[in-house]
Amino acid sequence: MDTMVATTGTSGLEGSDNIVHGTHAELVLFLVLNIWPSHFGLPILLAIVLFSRRVQRHPTFINLLVVFMIVGVSSSLLVYAGEASGPEPSHALCLTQASLLYGMPGITSTAVFTLVFQMFTTIRAAFHNQSYRQNEHVLRVWMMIIAPYAIWIVFIIATVLVGINDPANVSRDRRFFYCSVKSEGLTDTLTMFAAIVLFATLILEAWTIVLFYKRWAHTTKGNASFTACELNLSMRIFGFGIYVLIAMSLSLLSMSSPESPVPDLIIASAATVVILIFGTQRDFRRAMCFWRRDYNINDMIDATSENPSEVCRKTTNGN
Repeated sequence: MDTMVATTGTSGLEGSDNIVHGTHAELVLFLVLNIWPSHFGLPILLAIVLFSRRVQRHPTFINLLVVFMIVGVSSSLLVYAGEASGPEPSHALCLTQASLLYGMPGITSTAVFTLVFQMFTTIRAAFHNQSYRQNEHVLRVWMMIIAPYAIWIVFIIATVLVGINDPANVSRDRRFFYCSVKSEGLTDTLTMFAAIVLFATLILEAWTIVLFYKRWAHTTKGNASFTACELNLSMRIFGFGIYVLIAMSLSLLSMSSPESPVPDLIIASAATVVILIFGTQRDFRRAMCFWRRDYNINDMIDATSENPSEVCRKTTNGN
């Protein structure tokens, strides 16, 4: 969940103008991986969350969908202008895309962290048999919503300043798939920031799994639906954590083998992974099958509900 910019390590390549070697087929695949979820898949999920009474999600989840839509649109700017291949795009267009994408490590890693942090706080409250009320944490929720975009803007401004001061280092050819700015200091800073935030995310992931295991181990056999709730939640969190590990590994791989297009292609699939992990939950499936009416409270149990543990307790008690 890093992002594409985290693959722009330039160590040892100061004399190279083209450090990623890709084919036309790989360029098409890269664009498809960015366009279809950001222009189709994610907007559908977002519309379901906003307009369906069957689906409830915390604002941090909505933020995650919006963030990956921004990533896809930013990666598609050259397609809109008809300059995804051929001669170099204009400096203004290229710097615009580079700035947006160089802000992606900050916005995506922070959005992922806030989502995982929200899940962790609700699960921790349930573990300690405490009630979690969203209206008691309004300030924190707003901070979690604003933080990714504030960090994104900071990195955008930093990239614009670097690109304006040295226009010759702004090009599409260097990264093949998208425009970039040749600045080792800038890319190292972006990568380091994303790595720190993602490492903190992994700590929360591990902590959450430990809480799940302890709570599951003490669940009585009579509370079958309660166990099913936690299993569904823990499995999706675990899957999300695995992808975070892969993204962090790709960042390191890109520094040692930056000529490979594989890291960019796999990281471009992040939005598709989000759709597969979260869009396949039961309440999403039921909302899309709107003509079916066999709907009950179990359909609202998922990995990103505002308070999934509370829903589990209500279901277990037969409320």
